[in-house]
Amino acid sequence: KPQILKFRLIPERHGGGGVGGGGGGLLRLLNYAFPVGRYLDIAVSVHITFPLVFGLYLITALGEGHFAWTFRWLSLLFLSVVLHEFGHALACRQVGGTADRILIWPLGGLAACAPPHRVWAHFVTTVWGPLVNVIIAGVCFLVLWLRFGFEAMPVSLDPFHMWLPGRPTGLALLTDLFVVNYALLLFNLALVFYPFDGGRLVQEALWWRLGYGRSMRIATLVGLAGAVVVALVGLAWDELLLVFIGVFGFITCYQQRKQMRFEGADEPAWGQSFDAQGSADRTGWFERWRDRRAAARGQRLREQREQREAEVDRILAKVHEEGLASLSEKEKRVLSEATESKRGG
Repeated sequence: KPQILKFRLIPERHGGGGVGGGGGGLLRLLNYAFPVGRYLDIAVSVHITFPLVFGLYLITALGEGHFAWTFRWLSLLFLSVVLHEFGHALACRQVGGTADRILIWPLGGLAACAPPHRVWAHFVTTVWGPLVNVIIAGVCFLVLWLRFGFEAMPVSLDPFHMWLPGRPTGLALLTDLFVVNYALLLFNLALVFYPFDGGRLVQEALWWRLGYGRSMRIATLVGLAGAVVVALVGLAWDELLLVFIGVFGFITCYQQRKQMRFEGADEPAWGQSFDAQGSADRTGWFERWRDRRAAARGQRLREQREQREAEVDRILAKVHEEGLASLSEKEKRVLSEATESKRGG
């Protein structure tokens, strides 16, 4: 069954021996994630690279004189990402799926979710991640509006000017919490390519009309192109994070397409259908159209035969009650045709 995000690129700590030599030790180190607790029966772990990146930001901020603000911002970002992933995981459980792990790493969070293989279950699992950010940002915005009024709001819904300079500086923690969650929401939905939330919502929308297999092929194809664009934009803007996101998206889409080819069509390819046992029907569209026509013709003949038999029964009942002389010419003809048909049979 497809999962919201599989721990394939960055799995948690493996047991057993390494690949061999110093390279094996390095791979084990890069694959290591330390646990930070279990909440609602969901194990939360942090990849080894996350505190390294976190510390690098803090060291840079210390040299630039805004250590406290950076620490607060990164802490709120960590909390918001965890809550976002819990939104995915808990929604997955509500629709009958399983979710037991969340991994936090430098590019965000990965929720190990396996919803039932139905479009609605996947949609609910996907959408509740961004909805958590909507709820948090909405509550913060409402509190700030009640405190300062609309004209004096320290934040705005303009994605390019979330902080408004010259406005009151009170409730700074709430202001930052709004900006973090609003930015997370826009970021997740703006990346409309698989495997990010925006791309998943596009794939699930296509699933309604095209089926899972075709929608996933389209989504991952768009994802490959979108990942290249994001990586190139990151290079042009000198934003290393966007480059990593593009590389991650490209590898994930490539792996998903490779897995679909390896497993074979879990649903019929274009123009195919499933038979009663769930196997792909390999006949072409013309043969299926001809079979449907024959089945419809057979159904019409059965209905016509049933109507004739009912009419003959009615006529025979009339003869029994009123005699043969009571029949009309049409009724006599129907009875005669039925008699000839019986003889021929």
